[in-house]
Amino acid sequence: MPGMKRKDAPAAEQLSVFEEFVPLPEPIHEPAPDTMRQIVSLRMPDALLERVEEVARGRGVSPSSQMRALIAAGLDRSYAAVTPDELAAELASLRKGIDEIAARLRTGE
Repeated sequence: MPGMKRKDAPAAEQLSVFEEFVPLPEPIHEPAPDTMRQIVSLRMPDALLERVEEVARGRGVSPSSQMRALIAAGLDRSYAAVTPDELAAELASLRKGIDEIAARLRTGE
C-alpha cells in the first residue's frame, strides 16, 4: 500500500531456561527473520499454545519467535550436556526439597 513503511522485524531472542547449569559455548544464533523460509507445522494442545502466546505477549515478541527461542534453548541446554556429578547434585537437592515438603505436610504446616 502506498505511504506505508515496512516495519523492521524484531531481532531473534535466546532464552536462558537453565541458568543454574554450567554455561555451554556460545550457541549458534538463528538467522535473521528475513532469511527464514521454512514453515513447520506443529500440533500442540490448546492450553500449551495459550501459555506460549501469553509468555510471548509478556515479552513483546511473536508466538513464532517465542517457540523458536524455546526450542533453541532446549537444544542448547539439553540434559545431555549435564555431567553425572551435576545431575547427582541436582537430584540430591530435589530430594531434600521433597523431604522438606513431606515433613511440612506431616506436621500440618
